[in-house]
Amino acid sequence: MKSGIFLKTGIFAALLLATVFAGCDGSRYDNSEWLTVAPESRQGDVSVYRDIQFADIPVPAEYALLPRESSSFQGSLFRNAFLVYQGMLDWSLALDFYRTQLPQAGWLLSKTDRGYNFRVLYFGKSQEQLIVVVRQIPNGSRAEIQLDNIDKNDLLLKGKLIKPGY
Repeated sequence: MKSGIFLKTGIFAALLLATVFAGCDGSRYDNSEWLTVAPESRQGDVSVYRDIQFADIPVPAEYALLPRESSSFQGSLFRNAFLVYQGMLDWSLALDFYRTQLPQAGWLLSKTDRGYNFRVLYFGKSQEQLIVVVRQIPNGSRAEIQLDNIDKNDLLLKGKLIKPGY
């Protein structure tokens, strides 16, 4: 009697696993495509992009976007992005590029930080903040750019981006 229960339980478990894995082909999602999600969001239309570039965020000609590491969420009232670029450009030249070109696009430099092989530039504009991390890598540099909307708890005051708790 016990062997019949184990046999039925085993068959049930095998059928359950077969059902779960029937639709899995093991392939990964192609991040280079875009798709529209939540079109009726209270923030307006919302889209997710893997290969977007913004007109007011210039990029050095030596850089290429890494779409598998980048994404952008934007709607009619907001935009958020994490964009990763890499290229054969000395990291000091990349830093100089962002320090000079972003202010020309309307971004206000508010703060800088440094680490062993990276530098961080903080910019603000209207209701947005932009954080640019430039890293030294073998044979070039890498820029990680984070674009966020500033919420009501953040203040852009006299050119300084001030966050509570900092």
